[in-house]
Amino acid sequence: MAIERKSKQRDAIINELCSRYDHPTAMELYLAVREQIPNLSLGTLYRNLSQLEENGQVLRIPDGATDRFDGNVNPHAHFKCITCGNVYDLMSFNLDTLTFSDEIVHSIVNYSLMAFGHCKNCNKIN
Repeated sequence: MAIERKSKQRDAIINELCSRYDHPTAMELYLAVREQIPNLSLGTLYRNLSQLEENGQVLRIPDGATDRFDGNVNPHAHFKCITCGNVYDLMSFNLDTLTFSDEIVHSIVNYSLMAFGHCKNCNKIN
């Protein structure tokens, strides 16, 4: 991990992202951080998100055409509602409860899991 110098923009981006639980897209994050730093460019946001991801400070969640970002870098699963498109953390999911063939897996150090279905809010509507 490379040593980075502090930057007002990077600090604002990581603080905004870590204060949220909705897994924003880059554009949603950009609009929120621009309220604090009006002259923030979209390019600066993307460069900082890439550096933060590279340094293990944020997670990029592939979501079809648009990626989402998560300030919680601890291993955890995600759930995406196929009705509203929202992404939620599945903190109660535990990889230790899964079993794997000893012929394939020696050890698991991290994982990425996305479950799909209907969230409680959308289920109430339908």
